Amino acid sequence: MSRKAVKKSALLINADASKCAGCMTCMLSCSFRLDGTFNLAAARIQVRRLVNSPNEFEITFTDECDRCGVCVTYCPYGALTRQKRLFKNVGTGF
Repeated sequence: MSRKAVKKSALLINADASKCAGCMTCMLSCSFRLDGTFNLAAARIQVRRLVNSPNEFEITFTDECDRCGVCVTYCPYGALTRQKRLFKNVGTGF
């Protein structure tokens, strides 16, 4: 199986799980953007409820996430934010 290269955005997506309500709107918007369907399994962002913690969640991104930011746009709780990535040229004198 060949994998298509994923062009990543120059933005980082920060996740604050303490603000997450587990609504999965981010996952649904991600899958709809990519596949045209509301399919949690197809999302590149994953929200999981922590064991024995009914109101605590873990937010992770798959390697296929291109950091487009659609999840940030549709998160109604402000759990996701964008940040510009800083590039450092180590050892080049720049």
